[in-house]
Amino acid sequence: MSQTGFLPPSDYTTPPWPSLYWPVTDPLNGTYMYYPRDIWRFTTYWTLIFIVTIYTMAGLWACLVFGRRHYKWAILFPVVFFVIGAFVAFLSGSLVGLAIAAIYNAGAYRMSTWVPFLWGLIQALVVIMGSYSTVTTIL
Repeated sequence: MSQTGFLPPSDYTTPPWPSLYWPVTDPLNGTYMYYPRDIWRFTTYWTLIFIVTIYTMAGLWACLVFGRRHYKWAILFPVVFFVIGAFVAFLSGSLVGLAIAAIYNAGAYRMSTWVPFLWGLIQALVVIMGSYSTVTTIL
């Protein structure tokens, strides 16, 4: 892989996903990433997990609510919500992953494996917040 700013340690290997460590008990021996592709991949995976879960739960809820009247079409709700959630998650996870990878790489910083997890969670919370009509009206 080509280097674009700084060199990782000579014994560096890409950590396996998810590679979350507990920083409270072992703050000095964390798991870090250096390459933009790894940062993008971890962020996209976490975003897919969080957002697809939210969209699928909303689709199941819609299936339960509307299944009483339109039982033939109600089974499509979870499938459609899953596909839309996967598309939204992949797009937003890719954009955020590439952005934070560019920032960390430009500053020659190493990235903890917790950072993509937190950005995926933040994006999921923004999706939940945007689901309330009053919030979107105010914004």
